[in-house]
Amino acid sequence: MKRFLSMFMSIVMLLSITAGMNITANAEVFSGYCGAEGDGSNLTWSLNENTKVLTISGTGEMKDYSFEDEAPWHSIDCIASVVINSSVTSIGDYAFYDCNSLTSITIPNSVTSIGSSAFCDCYSLTSITVDGNNQNYSSQDGVLFNKDKTVLIQYPIGNTRTSYTIPNSVTSIGDYAFCFCDSLTSIEIPNSVTSIGD
Repeated sequence: MKRFLSMFMSIVMLLSITAGMNITANAEVFSGYCGAEGDGSNLTWSLNENTKVLTISGTGEMKDYSFEDEAPWHSIDCIASVVINSSVTSIGDYAFYDCNSLTSITIPNSVTSIGSSAFCDCYSLTSITVDGNNQNYSSQDGVLFNKDKTVLIQYPIGNTRTSYTIPNSVTSIGDYAFCFCDSLTSIEIPNSVTSIGD
């Protein structure tokens, strides 16, 4: 009986290890170039279907995209988070446009520019985090600002707060900053704000 039980446990363990190996082996990894320089090879991207993490690697600027010229990962609807490596210096126009599964993104200290509509239509995005050492951008409560928080750039569309109070430091609200923020029912705008974008 002990020998049978020992054999049975060994088979179960072997099957669980093999199953784990099959899951890893069957994971599809997508990759390509996304840089702004020449052939675009200064930056690369990779997306693992299992982890649902999109990683941008390399050095320099990201290519700008548009409605017509979409980012290469646009059609792969499983991106839950984005990791941008610390030598990437820009996020292109429409870079993460319509990434409906994207819930969070962290912007490293190396990023000096973020293109227009970079997070447009990211309906699940609940938080944008900026490295504290970034010289151009900052974040507070998951909201994206310029460094000194005078410009509110992007409120995360997927955040479920029903109300939001804009910090007193803000003087300008950027274009489409609150576009499609369906959970918000009220926004308190301080008297410091002198301009509101489209």
